[in-house]
Amino acid sequence: MKVAIIQMESGADKENNIEASYRLLERAKNSELVIFPEYQIYAPSFDGKDDVASISEPLDGKFVKSITEAARDASQKIIINIPEKNYFNLKPFNTAVYIDELGLILKYRKLHLFDAFGFKESSVFEKGDMTPRVFNGSGDPIGVQICYDLRFPEPARMLALEGAKLIVYQAGWFAGDRKYDQWKTLLRARAMENGIFVIGAAQTGHRFTGHSMVVSPYGDVLAEMGMEEGVITFDINFSLVEKYREEVPVLKHRRTDVYDVLDVDAFRMI
Repeated sequence: MKVAIIQMESGADKENNIEASYRLLERAKNSELVIFPEYQIYAPSFDGKDDVASISEPLDGKFVKSITEAARDASQKIIINIPEKNYFNLKPFNTAVYIDELGLILKYRKLHLFDAFGFKESSVFEKGDMTPRVFNGSGDPIGVQICYDLRFPEPARMLALEGAKLIVYQAGWFAGDRKYDQWKTLLRARAMENGIFVIGAAQTGHRFTGHSMVVSPYGDVLAEMGMEEGVITFDINFSLVEKYREEVPVLKHRRTDVYDVLDVDAFRMI
């Protein structure tokens, strides 16, 4: 599968961000799968002045429809990120939307909001209400997670057990001390502990770490961008997943007689 990872520098101007999305998408037109980062059409400032609800979009909105048409025209699968309109709350969801060449639209809402390192994403977005899911439309099964989800290993394990061969992390990974090392280390860990390919598609600019990358099941960084805005492409050979899992059968060796990916609180003794 030929994958294009888009690294962009989004800001607070929605229309500028959408124009940049189309421009970068044009550079990825020969790829089978195109992945955009988190905060694609709006990057919050978290200064208390964000009005994400007013620019949020439903799944049948103008932007999703236009990307759906682009996916059909180019015979591509495209994963975008939108502030999804929430009709039951003023705060929208931080949502990844998978669109394939047949027009299939699937979504994942970010579960873990980034209330850490002095940020408070929950002041801008509503936390997701959907279990991790595999997007298995017209190709190989893909799992999608968003940014801070990367620090939680359980969803990645659930996706691997559901058959995902690739997990995509859309991210606006904020810059700071140790943040690049943490980004790279966590992507490599999720790959090796599950025997899957992992892709990090990131925001760049002075606020973010950039460094979008492709990681193999062995933890090798196969491709990596720097801080530039642009597109990186890579051909993924999914047979490497089976090869790794034969050599390192981590999923088979789980001690499910002792532990499993469960709701621990439901089993906690009172």
